[in-house]
Amino acid sequence: MIGTLAFIRLRETVAHRAEFLLWLMTLTMPLVMLVFWHAVMADGAFGGYDAAAITAYFLAVVVAYLLTDCDAVWNVNEDIRTGTLSFWLLKPAHPFINYTACTLGEMPARLLISLPILSAALAQAPLADDLWVRLIAIFAALAMGLAINQALHILIGSVGFWAKRSLMLHRFYAVTSSVLSGAMFPLSFLPRGLQDIAAVLPFRFIIALPVELITGRHGGGDVWRLLALQVGTCVLLNFFAWFVWRRGVRRYEAYG
Repeated sequence: MIGTLAFIRLRETVAHRAEFLLWLMTLTMPLVMLVFWHAVMADGAFGGYDAAAITAYFLAVVVAYLLTDCDAVWNVNEDIRTGTLSFWLLKPAHPFINYTACTLGEMPARLLISLPILSAALAQAPLADDLWVRLIAIFAALAMGLAINQALHILIGSVGFWAKRSLMLHRFYAVTSSVLSGAMFPLSFLPRGLQDIAAVLPFRFIIALPVELITGRHGGGDVWRLLALQVGTCVLLNFFAWFVWRRGVRRYEAYG
């Protein structure tokens, strides 16, 4: 079921390739930040990063953006608002399968773009572990980052069961995560207090952890410890999203 729906989504992506290319143009922020931090580092390294390291960092950010981004919040919000959710609730497959398939259907196109960028980032980063071990850790972190982002999107979208639109909450989420996920700068650039806050929030597992693994900032046992924390965060968030969704669906069915 997921494979079939994902294939349909892939065909839609290919058919609407102009829309996909326009979406790619929204990924300019990491490149803007790269230029900004290069200017900051014109007189030398800053925060443990030199020009080569910050270049690798923001190339890795582009990869993480491409492979962990999803549109589930828009799909959930629209299904609730238009009543399309009733159609999916009558199907034997859970609506989450449709949302997951929509996300996975875009992955082939995103991988095609991100793999050359990933290669460029790896070429500029130090090799802390065996390359294959490092690649396994990187793609595991990216997969878990996508699952965490998907859970947060469904959680935010489920607010639409109680509010007319949940997209305002998503805008707040987008702004907050851009700062606390490592998308605009390495989390080590934050003041110590904000670093401690970012360490306990899920945003870092979407962008910062994959980026830090790509750039070789972690090695040895630290990699697997962080991946274990990421998996635990993913399980908890998906369970919470499912719980809120169930409560919302009961309300939706009760009020029609």
